[in-house]
Amino acid sequence: MDNALKYSTAGAVVTIGVETHLTPEAAAGPRRPDLVRLALLTPDMAQGLYTAISVGDEGPGMARENLPRLTERFYRVEGQKSGERSGTGLGLAIVKHIANRHRGGLSVESGEGRGTTFTAYFPQAVADAPAAVAKVS
Repeated sequence: MDNALKYSTAGAVVTIGVETHLTPEAAAGPRRPDLVRLALLTPDMAQGLYTAISVGDEGPGMARENLPRLTERFYRVEGQKSGERSGTGLGLAIVKHIANRHRGGLSVESGEGRGTTFTAYFPQAVADAPAAVAKVS
């Protein structure tokens, strides 16, 4: 969300979405089909149901060649490093690490002049069956 606010112009809309009970394909699928999409992290064994959290902006967007490096530590897209947009380049690396540790995924959709949407998705917990109570006599 910080990046979406940082790179959008004043008055632009930042969209946050949460979708639940998604198949792995739907969780990993596009949110904005008009933009170039790249998976930055894919779960090893995608199964069960997922919850997806998406953050989209109307900022400057990014060229396709910049997308693969976005989750590298300290990487910042050239031309977006001005003083008013300070940062370390660690945020997306941390998001990718968190998604990975939770066996989730991460994707980016972007187009120059059309904004960017990031989607992180995580497996939903499966409710355990009620535990059987054993009687000891």
